[in-house]
Amino acid sequence: MKLVSFDVWNTLLDINVMLEELTKALAELTKKDYKEVFEKVMEARGEIKELRKSKRGNPEKALEESQEILAKKLGCDIEIIKRVAAKATLRVDERIVIEGAIEGLKAAKEKDLIIITTGNVMFWPSAYTRLILERFGLADFIDRQFYSDELKAYKPMKEVFLKPLEYFGVKPEEALHIGDTYAEDFEGALNAGLWAVWINPDAEKVERIAERGFVVRNAGELEEVLKLIR
Repeated sequence: MKLVSFDVWNTLLDINVMLEELTKALAELTKKDYKEVFEKVMEARGEIKELRKSKRGNPEKALEESQEILAKKLGCDIEIIKRVAAKATLRVDERIVIEGAIEGLKAAKEKDLIIITTGNVMFWPSAYTRLILERFGLADFIDRQFYSDELKAYKPMKEVFLKPLEYFGVKPEEALHIGDTYAEDFEGALNAGLWAVWINPDAEKVERIAERGFVVRNAGELEEVLKLIR
């Protein structure tokens, strides 16, 4: 094993904390009820995920497409979506660092592995995610970050996994991706030829569930997986 790829949201950072702040800011600027806004945000997320899963989305405009869908659902200008994304990024606190994140990054670093992020974007640009990772010290462990608005591809597309490996000259079988979404992260990585680790908080233990696949409860259990592989 030469490289470990980390998904970001719900692997290293808690998406619920970000969405909470995003919804608060949306409610403030649109003068709408928080619950109503939150429901629209969740509807938009579901629609976007379905678009990408069915391959009807536009990888070239992964960010813009998601912002437009949310703006349409709320009946507001897309500039409002861009503003609230910035507000949410500024407002999130230390709760956003998910349990096991630091431990997982340290486990990979201690084994002298290349550490990258491979993340999708939705509603806010990858630059904001980079800021949050810097702010809470997680970026100190990461060698390079890759995101769908930069790669012009999104998980589970093979190229979103393979382009970062090409940058480092690493073969798929020499890399492992860990993330919380079964279809996007786990199946996506396996289909691209990588090893894969699925984060499922309901799992009872670290367990091999495919020839090159494992399930864990959080990223902090990555060390145990690396021992099983090596």
